[in-house]
Amino acid sequence: MPINTKAIKNRIQSVKNTKKITKAMEMVSAAKMKRATDNALGTRAYAELALELLVNISRDQTIKHPLLDQRKVKKILAVVIGSNKGLCASYNANIGKQVLDFLNSHQDKEIDFITVGKKAENIARKIGRPVIASFINFSDNLKIEEISGLTKVVIDGFQTQKYDQAVMIYTDFISPIRYQAKNRNLLPISQENIKHMISDLGKGSIEEKDMRIKNMTLYLFEPNEESILSQVLPNLTEVQIYQSLLESIASEHSARMMAMRNASDSAEEMIGELILNFNQARQAGITQEIAEIAAGAIALK
Repeated sequence: MPINTKAIKNRIQSVKNTKKITKAMEMVSAAKMKRATDNALGTRAYAELALELLVNISRDQTIKHPLLDQRKVKKILAVVIGSNKGLCASYNANIGKQVLDFLNSHQDKEIDFITVGKKAENIARKIGRPVIASFINFSDNLKIEEISGLTKVVIDGFQTQKYDQAVMIYTDFISPIRYQAKNRNLLPISQENIKHMISDLGKGSIEEKDMRIKNMTLYLFEPNEESILSQVLPNLTEVQIYQSLLESIASEHSARMMAMRNASDSAEEMIGELILNFNQARQAGITQEIAEIAAGAIALK
């Protein structure tokens, strides 16, 4: 058998081995995406109840809290969420584009970064922006207890008035085949921010939720509204950060699942082409051998 057919055969085996790997990675990413999606939807009930509480408390204009403080924005803290690993198609590239768009729209503001994931840290370093904290050890099956350090840095930065605004730049999970990089205002807490968070979490329009909230009677608080806010608002901020992280994790696994699926499909197409080339080379070899035998037979006559 000619040498070129042996090389093609080895190439076919190599592509088949690669396909097995990409198929396994696709299945793993699909399972992780499902778990992250379920976790993200699990924060919906708490967020809705927190919004109801916030809206009713905010009717009293005398209530004050540092996390509700609306100030003139001069300095912004941006929490950028990326991945630790690659092989997830354009996931991190979309985050990088969203970061640049945010910077271009806030050129007159001073912006510092907190990054989650090695790729997000690389994005911030490349554009030359200060990174005051970097978190790269969060697990795929993220628990809210793991983000207490991240939440503390964000809240302390706003409460001490070092920053006038805090935003999240993350990837919103829409469906297993669709995700979108976006930014969300995190602090100061406002009704509008929470409405959009709940709208992202589940079905139902903001107007429908507004109607239900407006029809509610005022709560009675013990010991007082200020004490309740001191407990609820930091927790509400933590839930927003947690939900954004879960959305990003689900989006990352979705992107990796689709990338591995496309890689598997490409490998299948390549295998088909290589088999065709192998058959053509083998047929050419057989034809050449027949021609040589025929020529030899003619020469012996």
